Amino acid sequence: MKTSARAAAWLILGFTAPLRAAADPPAPPARPAPDSKQAPKERSANRLAREKSPYLLQHAHNPVDWFPWGEEAFRKAREEAKPIFLSIGYSTCHWCHVMERESFENEEIAKILNENFVSIKVDREERPDVDDVYMSAVQAAWGHGGWPLSVFLTAEGKPFFGGTYFPPEDVPGRGHGFRPLLLNIARVWRERAADVASDAEKLSKKLKEHVEDPTAGSKEAAEAPRLSASALKAGSEAFKDLYDTQEGGFGRAPKFPRTSTLDFLLALSVMERRPDARGHEAGRSVAHTLDAMARGGIRDHLGGGFHRYSTDGEWTVPHFEKMLYDQALIARTYLNAGRAWKEKRYLHVAGEILDYVLARLTHPNGGFYSAEDADSEGVEGKYYVWTRAEVLAVLGEAEGALLSAYHGITGAGNFEEAGHGQNVLTARVPLEKVAEEKKSEPAEVDRRLAAARKKLLDVRSKRIPPSLDDKILTDWNGLAISAFAIAYQATGESRYLQAARRSADFIAARLVKDGQLLHRFRDGEAGISAYLEDHAFLIAGLLDLYEAGFDAAHLREAVRLAREMVRRFWDGERGGFFHTSPEHEVLILRRKEFYDGAVPSGNSVAFLDLLRLVELTGDPDFAKKAAVLNTVAARLLSENPTQHPQLLVAAAFDLARPRQVAVVAPQDDPIGREMVLEVHRGFQPALVVARLSAEEVDSLKSLLPFLEGKAAGGRKATAYVCRGGTCKLPAHDAATLARQLAE
Repeated sequence: MKTSARAAAWLILGFTAPLRAAADPPAPPARPAPDSKQAPKERSANRLAREKSPYLLQHAHNPVDWFPWGEEAFRKAREEAKPIFLSIGYSTCHWCHVMERESFENEEIAKILNENFVSIKVDREERPDVDDVYMSAVQAAWGHGGWPLSVFLTAEGKPFFGGTYFPPEDVPGRGHGFRPLLLNIARVWRERAADVASDAEKLSKKLKEHVEDPTAGSKEAAEAPRLSASALKAGSEAFKDLYDTQEGGFGRAPKFPRTSTLDFLLALSVMERRPDARGHEAGRSVAHTLDAMARGGIRDHLGGGFHRYSTDGEWTVPHFEKMLYDQALIARTYLNAGRAWKEKRYLHVAGEILDYVLARLTHPNGGFYSAEDADSEGVEGKYYVWTRAEVLAVLGEAEGALLSAYHGITGAGNFEEAGHGQNVLTARVPLEKVAEEKKSEPAEVDRRLAAARKKLLDVRSKRIPPSLDDKILTDWNGLAISAFAIAYQATGESRYLQAARRSADFIAARLVKDGQLLHRFRDGEAGISAYLEDHAFLIAGLLDLYEAGFDAAHLREAVRLAREMVRRFWDGERGGFFHTSPEHEVLILRRKEFYDGAVPSGNSVAFLDLLRLVELTGDPDFAKKAAVLNTVAARLLSENPTQHPQLLVAAAFDLARPRQVAVVAPQDDPIGREMVLEVHRGFQPALVVARLSAEEVDSLKSLLPFLEGKAAGGRKATAYVCRGGTCKLPAHDAATLARQLAE
């Protein structure tokens, strides 16, 4: 398909050599001086000024005559017989900013676009359905994708050429420039529009055949293969082959903290009863990777949180944007590793991440914002980096030398993008070695370093900060609710439980209308019908929140949303969940996604949601849907397990024959509290837990049928550990419960 699509594109566009679209060019293009950009106040606003998306608002004063995605743009394209230029990005995207400065602020390029195209700008985080369809098209037809995504469409929305970032002019070795590309497409459209439209039609048909449905052929349920332990073994072996034994992580640069891979391997090490990271091969790879990430520049050693990914293989120089979903997913992995191996340093890293979210990404009423930009003052990373001279000026010679020794700050620097001598802070030198060199005790050195970092952070906070994307997304908030709920389970710190509850309350109050979940809230307005990921991620968050604070309202809402998820997204013919519901706009494809990237797929998370809800509620419809997804997972994992690590997490839960734990005791009973702590303090990858008073048992039996007969014995605090309908003897103290959980 790629070959035919490329050949057609070269023919249509009249190029004598293939086009090459670069997602992340190997060297950044020259940037204009800051004062070369016309100030927005000197230029009238375009249609994007009426939008809520921070990304669209960033382009509201471009000279390009932008349209938001919608019928108005497509009608204009039909009426004027023009092709559509579709640009998709997001507010914290570095190369989106570069292309804006170079091309969309360029009056000549804007004139070409305005005269020959209808230009549409889309925020991929607001409209993941649009992004998913056209990213799939570009990847399938032209080899790879990235953001900004640049796609040329017919007025019917069918793509005929696509790429990612284009420099404004031709650059030897990096392909064609945006201006000559636009001129060529405009010429060919004038001369051969019918041929272009025909080619776009053929491409769209091929996309439907090859891209649309990964569940095709999976639903011959009676005879379809089901998950077995071999899937977990194959997954473990496949990731072993990708593992970087020197620097941690999987694969080569750029290095992404793909936490679902770590989550699977961590779960596998615990399930195989080798919770010591040093005693299990999968566990060792997780511990090595978490340690490497924590020491690297991908971690913000001053302000907390993690940057998007590492541009190198050593985790040193990051792509500096900070995304809410990364904070949530990375924190959760560190928390579970800390619980599994009783490693306080992992809990400390997770605490720094979540404290960053509370400080910088939290709405006053409790929802969590989306992201902070990579750029400041037009330069990526400028807000975060330091010269050695700056460090010494702030801290003085002695403390500055100490911090430089520990955090790898040198005169030469390690990040040229922001200027010569700039340093991204790392922490690769062991504290004990620095203490030995400074002839001091490690505890004293640690104290001095903490004080020095605080001083640097105070100075950094006075710099011009990266921009904040303050929209609140339901799916990403669901991930954050999970992280904060698990943080409370792991640490007992009530502020984390309170943060999770406030986010859940925010969504319930502002992102649910007439019982229907919505996707985005910003500037007082909620909108956009929720997608599969909104339901799946929020259900997971509410389940984690219930198992942290045991408010039955959270469990009831998770069950309600799960039924809505099945009603709106389930494919009754082939199984699996569509990304969109019938209430959504009809696009050229209706996709089902199982690939687990930086963010797990909605289907993988929904599978685990259903498995957890089956254990809690016994709902037969959830069980039926989970059985179908079991067969889908068996096939996908047999074909390519490394593409589906979150599906492997769900498979591990399913194959482990999960346990149900019920703690029945008055709310203020100290033994009951200690029992809950016993469940929470360890990492149990295949377990559900309920905690309630004896009076609540009868009222919750219809919701949690496994509670039948689970009363407090003799009014004492009592815990029940069950599996597959069989329960152990009731436990009346935490020590007995701990032994049962360890069996």
